[in-house]
Amino acid sequence: MTIRTSRRGLLATAGALALPLGAGAQSAPARITFAWPFAGGERGMQILVNRFNEGQRAVQVEMQVVPQVQAIPRLTTAFAGGAGPDCLAMSDAWISQFAGGGWLENLDPLLAGTSIEQEIVPGSMQIARMMGGRAFYVGYMVEAYSLYYNRRLFQEAGIGEAPGTIEAFRGAAIKLTDARRNRYGYFVLGGTGWQFQQWSTWMLNHGGTGVDRSFFDAAGRCVLAGPRHVEGLEKWIALYQRDRVSPPASATGTFQDQTNAFAAGQVAMVMGWGIGLSTLAEGVGEANLGVAAMPAGPAGQYFYYAGNGFSVNAASRQKDAAWEFLRWVLRRENMEFWNREFGAIPANMAVWDAEWLRAPKYQAPIAMIRATDQLLRHPRHLPGYASFQAQFAPEQVQRTLLGRQTPAQQAQAIATALNDLRARAA
Repeated sequence: MTIRTSRRGLLATAGALALPLGAGAQSAPARITFAWPFAGGERGMQILVNRFNEGQRAVQVEMQVVPQVQAIPRLTTAFAGGAGPDCLAMSDAWISQFAGGGWLENLDPLLAGTSIEQEIVPGSMQIARMMGGRAFYVGYMVEAYSLYYNRRLFQEAGIGEAPGTIEAFRGAAIKLTDARRNRYGYFVLGGTGWQFQQWSTWMLNHGGTGVDRSFFDAAGRCVLAGPRHVEGLEKWIALYQRDRVSPPASATGTFQDQTNAFAAGQVAMVMGWGIGLSTLAEGVGEANLGVAAMPAGPAGQYFYYAGNGFSVNAASRQKDAAWEFLRWVLRRENMEFWNREFGAIPANMAVWDAEWLRAPKYQAPIAMIRATDQLLRHPRHLPGYASFQAQFAPEQVQRTLLGRQTPAQQAQAIATALNDLRARAA
């Protein structure tokens, strides 16, 4: 099915961006623009926009697709120039930049007269309120950073279940590795920001978290350079350097490299976000894809979680119309449609009793998202954190994996960078 989507406005060149948002006549029907800045899910969202437009006349929506790799600069240019969309889909990783710039509407007054928040999983609302305790988005999907494994390779190796501890993980990875056959137990994923959740989990499940499951202690200092945290990092690095359970090229490997290796049966275990529920299943088949919680360590078991939501432009002249559209999209039946289409977990808990979400692959991520006392509050609210995770952290872990610095040096560099981000935000 081919869907035509308007690429006016946000799809203009980044240096000459112009969005005709709220610029038309104010007479009915109110015409608003809705920006979709993600690589996936466009088809399902366009179907919903079309259904909304066909179902009533008071508000008409134009969906504008922004290439995800250009989303931050193009949206920043649009908002800074007063031409941002009336409403848009928003990544949790972008809230600090756009809400910090004063460009997103505080949705608390709009939520107050509805039952929407009561249906949204608490972890999603924690994300929404990361900036000053105000809700700058309403989640439509949530995800947990999970362990994915190939059930067939596990059966061939005589391993009956996913490893629940770091000791069991190491043992399974070693047992699953046969370098002569180009078979490995695990993929360390060194060349992308998504590797941060891997080695930092080892640090935290050895050394514990800071205040309120954060990275910072009561004095505001990052805890990740502590001796037990370094011990956890050493054990993770040893999987690559000493145990050799990961392909040699994985030290600089990308997310696509990891996906390809898993699909080819070259590696038995990988870690990643919720997109793996669909992409990895496509590679090995639904029946062969196992999904489990990240392993526990001596200091406990903690989970990273994230999600996307819907936001309203604080400068829009059509806020009421934008909110009317978003409220409609957030209805149970619409959220179930989009998430099922995309293969994601809805932020709306009322959908969690749907038959399709009873598939085995969804059970571990949903259980992790429910475990609010174990969800990590990493400082995505700090300006510059997205760049830290996507650019600074991968360089550090690659240096360590390739023997150019010690785990202790990496831990200190990470802690110093996070302390600096926190100090600049104070």
